[in-house]
Amino acid sequence: MAIVASVGPEPPSEEDVVAQLDALAAGLADGPPGRAGASVDDAVSFIYGELGFVGNAADYYSPDNSLIDRVLRGRRGIPLTLAMVGVEIGRRAGIELSIVGLPGHVLVGDGAAPRRWFDPFAGGAELDLEGCRQLFGRFHQIESFTPAMADPIDNVSATVRMLSNLKVSYRSQGDLSQLVKVLELSATVPGAAVSEQVELAGALAALGRDDQAAEQRELLISRDPERAEQHRSAAARHRARRN
Repeated sequence: MAIVASVGPEPPSEEDVVAQLDALAAGLADGPPGRAGASVDDAVSFIYGELGFVGNAADYYSPDNSLIDRVLRGRRGIPLTLAMVGVEIGRRAGIELSIVGLPGHVLVGDGAAPRRWFDPFAGGAELDLEGCRQLFGRFHQIESFTPAMADPIDNVSATVRMLSNLKVSYRSQGDLSQLVKVLELSATVPGAAVSEQVELAGALAALGRDDQAAEQRELLISRDPERAEQHRSAAARHRARRN
């Protein structure tokens, strides 16, 4: 989370993010009075109720919603960052929660093989599998839903999804400087598509950083041999503009 937040205008340190999460989790770790330890229900109620983490419906596409330091500060975010916060706070209190990458909307699962799901954008409202299917149907053809869509996603997938959200936000704002930072990080993610590097080269060129744009295209000559000549030509054009 802190790695993705490093692309923000005022990037936090990893230590600061960890300290904030530790402090928030301290109120959950001991569990309710009179009972040892906290449950999944306690965690959901605490994070999305008492702590007040909730969806930022009023400004959904703001990049702040995808930067964990801003989410921790304002307690507003999009489903993915709210789910990440929930998982991290739960983990610190010994409660296993998971990020469920339902297409169109991220949920929190009650463990590695969820049987209950919670909507972090809606105050932790609980869903069963049918509820997941109905929620999926708001964004896609409901007939295409499969139970596997309600399974957890791994950290790499969550990171890619968060970076994708930031790209949409910065593109819509026309903020090329910030977009380049996101694209640079996206290009380093394992399995990143060639298109990530191509877009990075284009954004760098738009900022007048033609040498760096050419370098990105030259890296693709060996990585994407089927289009090697296309990348070589693009690199040459970037270097020609420099002069």
